[in-house]
Order: sequence, then C-alpha cells, then structure tokens
Amino acid sequence: MTRPHDVCPSVETARVVLAIKNFAKVPGVCHIGLGVTAANTMKVLRRAGIHTEAWPCDSPNGKGNEIKVLRRKLEDAQKSHRPVTHVIISAPSWIQPPDFQSLAFDYPDVAFVQLNHSGAAYLSIDKFGIRNIREVAAISQTTHNVRVAANNERVCRFISQSFGVETLYLPNLYDTESFVPFVPQHMGNTIRIGSFGASRPWKNQLCAAEAAVMLAKALGRNLELYVNSKRPDGGERMIESRQELFHQLPHAKIVDVPWASWPQFRDITGNMHLLIQPSFDETFNVCTADGIAEGVPSVTTSALEWTPESWWAQAEDPHAIMRIGIGLLHGTHQAVEEGRSHLRRYVDFALHRWQDYVLGRRQMPI
Repeated sequence: MTRPHDVCPSVETARVVLAIKNFAKVPGVCHIGLGVTAANTMKVLRRAGIHTEAWPCDSPNGKGNEIKVLRRKLEDAQKSHRPVTHVIISAPSWIQPPDFQSLAFDYPDVAFVQLNHSGAAYLSIDKFGIRNIREVAAISQTTHNVRVAANNERVCRFISQSFGVETLYLPNLYDTESFVPFVPQHMGNTIRIGSFGASRPWKNQLCAAEAAVMLAKALGRNLELYVNSKRPDGGERMIESRQELFHQLPHAKIVDVPWASWPQFRDITGNMHLLIQPSFDETFNVCTADGIAEGVPSVTTSALEWTPESWWAQAEDPHAIMRIGIGLLHGTHQAVEEGRSHLRRYVDFALHRWQDYVLGRRQMPI
C-alpha cells in the first residue's frame, strides 16, 4: 500500500493544486493578478519537476458557492491514480475557516494552505482578512494538515509573532523564461507611462500621476498616462483627484486601458517607456515583473524588496519618483538588465522555498 505523501514525501507522489477565485467577475473588485500569479507559479513549479495545477473555483451562479466547486474538483481528483497532496488557497477571504476545518477532516492526506497575497497594511481593505487568518492559524494548531502562509517575509513575521504559529513562506513565482528580447521604445514628442493595477489606496497612484506630469514637463514631452480605472477597489476619490490633475492640461492626457487578458496586457506594457508603481505596501506587484519581461523598467519603492534599489523612490514624494524615473529613462537597457537579474535571483530563491515545503523539508527560519 502506498504511504501518504506527507508521511513519505517525494517528487513522484506530489500533486499541488493552486486554487483561486476569479475576483475580476465581482463588480468593483479586481484580483486578476491572482490568476496570473497562479499561472506563473504553476509553470515554474512544473518546470522544476513538481506536478502542479491551477484550479479556478468560480461559482457558476455567483452566489458564493466556490467551496462547493473546490470540493467537487477535489473529490474527482482523489479518484485518480495520482491524488492531490496540497491545496494552496490564494487569498484569505473566499474560503472560510470552518471550511478549512471540514476539508482537513474529510481529506486527512491532503495539506490545505491559506496563502495570503497581501501586505500587512493591505489587510485593512481585505474584508475579514485578519479574522480569517487568525481563525485558520488557530485551526492549524489543532490539525496536522492545515497551514497559514504568506508570499512576503514581512507578513510571515507578523502572523507568526502575533498568533504564535509557524507561518510558511511561499513567494510568488514568475516565468523568467518568458522574457522577450530588449527593444528600446523610441521616444518622440510623447512619453508613454504606465500606472497599472486596481485603484487601491495603497498603490499610491495619485503620486504616480503627479510624478508623471512633472517628468513629462521636465523632459519637454507630451504625456500619455495609461491606467486601469474601471475597478476602483476603494480608490474612487483617487481616480477623481487624478482626473482633476489632468483637467485641461494641454500637454497631458489619461488613457484608460480596459482589463485585458494577460498576453494582451503584456503587449500593452511593452509599449510603454516607463512604469511607475510607487506602492506604500505590496508583496510582489505583477505589473513590475511584466514590465521587466517586456523590457520596461519601473519606479518602485522599498515595499517591493526584490526590485533593484536603484529603482526605489520615496513613495510620498512625487519629485523623488520623477527623479528616479528620469534616471531609468536615460539608462533603460541597463535598468532592464538589472531588473531581470534581480527577478531571476528572487525566483530562484523563492523556488527553493516551495520545494522545501512540498518535499517535506523544513523551511529556513525567517
């Protein structure tokens, strides 16, 4: 009789499921990055020899029955010759603590992980985020197959030290083999700057817009600022303020980009001269990674620890953001190569963390 994977872990027996909910279907909410991250993580893990699948668990009637969809898929999978060994549930808001308890009881040979995708401050806009983390952390102390995880070391330390549980570190992975050859974007009279992502307050997109206006003025260029604004996610006032900033500016306009598929978004990103992503708090930022893959550098902050320090600006200072942006524009090729080097190094490190967990090795302490 084959022993359960958690008793005798090996690559041959592992089957990892990345379970996501498509929040993009929910009016006013966008977590489309969760699906992109799951796809990237799956590709990197499979390339490393770990059987991984991404399962979208959308409720067909939109009435919050995602847990039923997940259970049905899991029940079918466990009938196969290779049963699921790990279910990594991204975001703390859509599978509730009692469901983790019942899943753990019904499937004792499967590990269930609540993977938190947000920064510590971001949890202020994640409905029941803190509550669900605390309750799943408590469940993890009474079961052998429930764990709490985060994709950022800051959040791991917060959960571990606040709630007394060992928190897994499972960082986002990105397919670095999808990098395209660098082709410089010609800058004529107009500079194209991307400030992408849902308009959540912590993304600091008003400072990004202010810096973009200053940058174009300093370079004597017209400005096209490309944004996503159809899903405000609590940033309605920010969107209004940005529109006020651009009102009747003769040299600047906002270009609203509809939410697109990931390949389409990559193409749009590759047409930018610069991205500005000055987040106050974030754990990865897929838009920055997409820019690197397409050959476009980003102004970031120290919240995105994996990016080069030469890209970091003070989040609250539009002038500092402008100054870093001008520097990146004057040395775009070098900046992109530095960004790619940092992203590859980050993914290599992150992959080891995933391998340690899936193959039953104790992770290094954070």
